[in-house]
Amino acid sequence: MNEIELSYVTITYTEPIVFFRYKEGKVELGFPEIRELIAAAEKISGHKPYVTLSDVRMADINVTTEGKRVLSDMKNMPLFRGTAAIVKNNMYKFAIDFLNTFNKPKHPFRVFVNEEDAIDWLLSLPLE
Repeated sequence: MNEIELSYVTITYTEPIVFFRYKEGKVELGFPEIRELIAAAEKISGHKPYVTLSDVRMADINVTTEGKRVLSDMKNMPLFRGTAAIVKNNMYKFAIDFLNTFNKPKHPFRVFVNEEDAIDWLLSLPLE
């Protein structure tokens, strides 16, 4: 399986990276969507440790409180090792970086405006 198509995202896999390319428009990620994304990532990665690249340049993403709760518990994502997000421009990047100084992610997380830089960083993360 090389691709999973959902109504709001296309998911592909190039070992060890699970790519989430969000579709244009408003996307709300609540409890069911986050669980669906985790299950898809585990399935497409062949149930091996993976990192994720989320391309959110086309979408307006909102993660609900319930979605954040699922993401904050690493027991829900035993194979997940880190994520990179690609945003539209440096203004978004700086805003997210600033917010993350207060909300320390429990896993490696960085924001990029360039996909190649994001991939290089993800490939530097340890999988074990």
